[in-house]
Amino acid sequence: MHGGASVSLDANNKPDELEEALQYYRMLASRSRSPEPDLTAAYTIANFYYNGYRGVKQDLRLALKYYEICGDYNHWEGGGVAGLMHVWGIGMSLEERDLGKAYAYFDQGTPGGLDSCFDRLRRKKKNKNSDSEVSLCDRYSINGMGYLHLLGVEGLVDRDVNIARRWFELGKDMGDAEASYSYAMLRLGWMVTEVEGLPKEVPTWTSPNTRKRKTAFDQSYLVHRLAPVDDTPVDKYKGPSASDYSVALQQLQQAAAKGHLQAKHKLGMLYTAGANIPKKHSNSKVVTQSCSNALRYFKMIADSGHTISRRNRAAWKQYNAGDYESSLRNYLSSAETGSVIGQVNSAFLLEQGYCLGMTVKACTHASIRLWRAAARQGNLEACLRVGDFYYYGRMKKSRTGLRATPPPSKDEKKSGDEATLYDREAYLKSLEAKAFYFIPGPYRWTRYILYPEELFDVTYKYVSQSVQDLWKYITSDESTEEETIDTQSPQDACSDEEGTCAPDWDKEEDADGEKYDDEEFEHMAIAAQYYRKAAEEHKSARANFNLAFMHEWGMGLTQDFPLAKRHYDLAGENNSNMAAVIALYTMKIHQKIVRFRMLLKEYGED
Repeated sequence: MHGGASVSLDANNKPDELEEALQYYRMLASRSRSPEPDLTAAYTIANFYYNGYRGVKQDLRLALKYYEICGDYNHWEGGGVAGLMHVWGIGMSLEERDLGKAYAYFDQGTPGGLDSCFDRLRRKKKNKNSDSEVSLCDRYSINGMGYLHLLGVEGLVDRDVNIARRWFELGKDMGDAEASYSYAMLRLGWMVTEVEGLPKEVPTWTSPNTRKRKTAFDQSYLVHRLAPVDDTPVDKYKGPSASDYSVALQQLQQAAAKGHLQAKHKLGMLYTAGANIPKKHSNSKVVTQSCSNALRYFKMIADSGHTISRRNRAAWKQYNAGDYESSLRNYLSSAETGSVIGQVNSAFLLEQGYCLGMTVKACTHASIRLWRAAARQGNLEACLRVGDFYYYGRMKKSRTGLRATPPPSKDEKKSGDEATLYDREAYLKSLEAKAFYFIPGPYRWTRYILYPEELFDVTYKYVSQSVQDLWKYITSDESTEEETIDTQSPQDACSDEEGTCAPDWDKEEDADGEKYDDEEFEHMAIAAQYYRKAAEEHKSARANFNLAFMHEWGMGLTQDFPLAKRHYDLAGENNSNMAAVIALYTMKIHQKIVRFRMLLKEYGED
């Protein structure tokens, strides 16, 4: 199966945990365990319950229970998640919500406060190559501190948008997607305009420490917003600036790349409508409307939904149980929604011959259509597979031997059924066709070195046919010496019209050689397009190797030895591909031969 047992599946689609393993986790994470609970086990099973992973039914109350066990025993990450659940009231009733406990968990995960956490990050970056370990503050606790300062808690935390922004800035610098999203939303005006209408004289809370009255306009972040713009004084916040939009888009894209669903949705909304900043006489466009980008982000959200995930998971289980056709049906349903996992796996099953009653031709075209769809979404395996279809001649129309079908049986004639992909190999009678299928280019003869038994078959067939021809020549009359003798019986005869004969390359090339050469060059050019996509977007060693080989021999691409060398070098980076090293050596010999032939040609012309 593509990607092995489960590597193509998301985290919530991994194989189920056994109940015995879950019971073992619960035992280790129990508060009654001496001398203290196993915090790793508690955090693991809390994640299972929180997300509904690995066949565990989602239960937010149980998740909170185990996260609090982690927090109570100084586990920063577990305590941070427990604190966020208290902030948003997840897994509890309104009466059970405790922001004081949330603050305690966040304070535990950010020892020394904001400045200390920034200092830890600076030392971590400075000592990146050093052996000394610097532990960073917990990202969940950092986000929690940002939310508490953004919202304000009476008698506990003053509402300060500037400090909240600094907490989120710390989180984004640490690479946290949630912090990047929150920082971007602040730049777009989130929670800034919530206090816009408050008069300066109205106190919003009282600090429990200093007992000094605070107002919304004392916050430096809002004061910055009230600064003059273009020497024109303004009395209130007018909305995000062009630089705000630029920074917000960058942070939202970073968060979306890490799988943050809200960031994807916000980007989709921004690209759907675009964004303008009002000027005195006109509007300045800061986000260009793009339906294609909006569709891409909305599709990402849809792909991560439970419906598609359940469909892919059911298909994966059916495949492992050996029910390949049911698995294919589920993957096809997922593929038609645009799921890359569904497209890749259904294309793989179709290529393996599970065709749901389709003919060879229909099954092949269905497989390549799905590979192409996945390649358009940037899937590496799909790019390579589509390239291989054209590179190895599997999409040729004129040389029909690779898709030849046997004469239909009596039952098939009555029912009208045709052979499926299962019959493909049985009717590839021509050994030359097999050699062409596996090894394109100038080295087709190496097939017989790798598989010498095929050479024996070829030799036997050649000698047998020569003896038969000689005997026919000796025993025939002079008047019929030049006539063609058909030794096949009507029952064994094949039909070119029905596509039941293996191809005779020599005969076909003599009839219309240029047509086949043009077709082969065109297909090689298409293969090069997909290999180039895999090479440029994924740095694929195999794609670079094939591009180098095609440039070396002029197969679908212009013969270019310097460009071939560049691709061979990319394929053999870090000495990871010995084939590239050998190919570079043989290419130098090939290049010298080509130059010598050109010199001879020039000498002959002179």
